[in-house]
Amino acid sequence: MKRPKDGIDGVRAAVGPEKTARLEALAAPLDAVVAAYSGGVDSTLLAFLLARVFKKRVQAVLVKSPFLAAREEAAALSVATTLPLSVQVLPVNLLAADGVRENGPDRCYRCKGALMDAVIQNVGSGWTLVDGSHAGDAEKDRPGRKALVEKGVMSPLALAGWTKEDIRRAARALGLPNADKPSQSCLATRIPHGMPLGEELLQRIEAAEDFLQETGCRHVRVRWVSGGARIQVGSADIPIIKASPVHTRLLSRMRQLGFSEIFVDPTPYPTD
Repeated sequence: MKRPKDGIDGVRAAVGPEKTARLEALAAPLDAVVAAYSGGVDSTLLAFLLARVFKKRVQAVLVKSPFLAAREEAAALSVATTLPLSVQVLPVNLLAADGVRENGPDRCYRCKGALMDAVIQNVGSGWTLVDGSHAGDAEKDRPGRKALVEKGVMSPLALAGWTKEDIRRAARALGLPNADKPSQSCLATRIPHGMPLGEELLQRIEAAEDFLQETGCRHVRVRWVSGGARIQVGSADIPIIKASPVHTRLLSRMRQLGFSEIFVDPTPYPTD
């Protein structure tokens, strides 16, 4: 695998000089930076730009919790090794955080707040905490954004007006290995509000999504619905799971995992 590039010229060509200058100006006063890292393209690009392009002292932190799939943790650490990027894996039992296990409408807000509290307590004072939120996140229902603001987390990409497509273009220009990685969300989002969260159910959902990814599907969600599973995949993935051998194996695996009913959503999962 090729090493990523670390020059700014490709970034300017990808997203334009104005947005690049805005991000440079926001990064200029920063010294020691802790970057919330997930292995997705947003947090990867931000950490890479700060560390390799803007030459800041950066410590990326990957929070390991019951909501993070093992495959996502492994992928994130693999990308970090390629860059290279210094990453600390911080175990946090978010199910023990106040109000998270109950999975009420404010679960995302409570979870994000607890996650950032753990990162802040871990690094101590003298660091600026940043995350990879972008301008488009403000246009969506993201309760976790409120927690980020309350905890004093800086979102340089959002402040500089960078969109998701800007991020992908810049990541491609820099040669980042996850430039086209599908967006992910935590496993808790697969369970409807009001249904208490537990490690056993989260692990079953994770195993179901692992199976789908092993068949070649890229955009995957397995959602808990009254004891059953509602499967969503991207438009390019639908033919994969409709193929007779895969479909038969899929139904068998879902039943092994304890899903009483299996419903394949005919509407493709929306991709960015």
